[in-house]
Amino acid sequence: MSLLSRYLLKELVVPLVVWVAFLFLLLFVMQFLRGSEVILGSSVSLGDMGQLIVYLAPHFLMMALPVAFLLAILLGLGRLSEDRELTALQALGIGPVQLLAGPLAIGVVLAALMVLITSTAEPWGLTSIKTFVADLIKKNVVGDVKSGVFYEDLSNLTLYAETVNAEDRRWTNVLLHDDREPSAPLLMLARNGQVNTNRAGQVLTLELGDGEAHRANQDSESYSVITFKQAEIAVGVEGSMGRRNRFRSPKEELTPTELLQAADEAERTGGDPKPFLNSLYNRLGHALAPLSFALLGTPLAIGRRQGGRAWGYLLSLGGYVAFHLLMRFCEQLGLQGRVPLPLANQLANIIFGVVGLVAMYRVSRAGTVR
Repeated sequence: MSLLSRYLLKELVVPLVVWVAFLFLLLFVMQFLRGSEVILGSSVSLGDMGQLIVYLAPHFLMMALPVAFLLAILLGLGRLSEDRELTALQALGIGPVQLLAGPLAIGVVLAALMVLITSTAEPWGLTSIKTFVADLIKKNVVGDVKSGVFYEDLSNLTLYAETVNAEDRRWTNVLLHDDREPSAPLLMLARNGQVNTNRAGQVLTLELGDGEAHRANQDSESYSVITFKQAEIAVGVEGSMGRRNRFRSPKEELTPTELLQAADEAERTGGDPKPFLNSLYNRLGHALAPLSFALLGTPLAIGRRQGGRAWGYLLSLGGYVAFHLLMRFCEQLGLQGRVPLPLANQLANIIFGVVGLVAMYRVSRAGTVR
């Protein structure tokens, strides 16, 4: 590897790593604050936090890598332009096109890495995180229900226990108000109860014993009372936590093979396969974004003379937002049948790439854009 190649890689790789780390931390903090009621429960340990980071890491990397790469190009190569190092390189016969090789090589590596992540690690992480958070909620309910205190962290459910055994966490003299059906609220009174933590998955089960259930139907103005020896109240954890557990849609939890199978099954049963195919092609479009960012970012970085870091930050943010808006617009064209789905989800990359090639041509002709 030549001295110039090593120097350019240093100018790109170092800020790329720094910005990936910064954006990853920012995304995790945002998710942490959004789900603090779950993550900050009394039963959550440092090991749980580490496991949470592992599950979320692939998804956060898919979000952070493209924008971090664009920032690295605009700030790294932009510094060379501002310090007149590009002018010196041009005097040695090294043109702007030769400078594109470094960013493009890194873009190819990042694109391959993102294709691998979105095909394997990201679906695994998004699938695992839902079960993991469900288990966290179960642990928190076990640990956070206190004697003589109303527990209201499960939306539309209010739980009260007169006493809580410190050893086995069993409750005595329990009150449970279930308002998930506003027209027919349910009130349950029991002498004992506990959380069943043995069932895996996204179902939280409250076991109550020796009590009675009161239900009032507001539509018919009827009131019923039922006594029971043993009762179980199943709570869907994802739904019960409302906005505290907003993770990705099921399509993003499927691998490419599973998406193709789901599309084939939808077509055989008379359904619409487009949402599944669109999800697959959309992932590929986002994964190839570093290539178009390399083609567009390089001429913009080496062609500027002034503006400094603020210019780089603003252009990176504007370019990333524009890319996603363009992706969404082209995606809708594909879903409406105006453009084939594979092409629709690559149009943003194609447009950015073409604009970048035109800009590179202008920079090559002029040496630099003044």
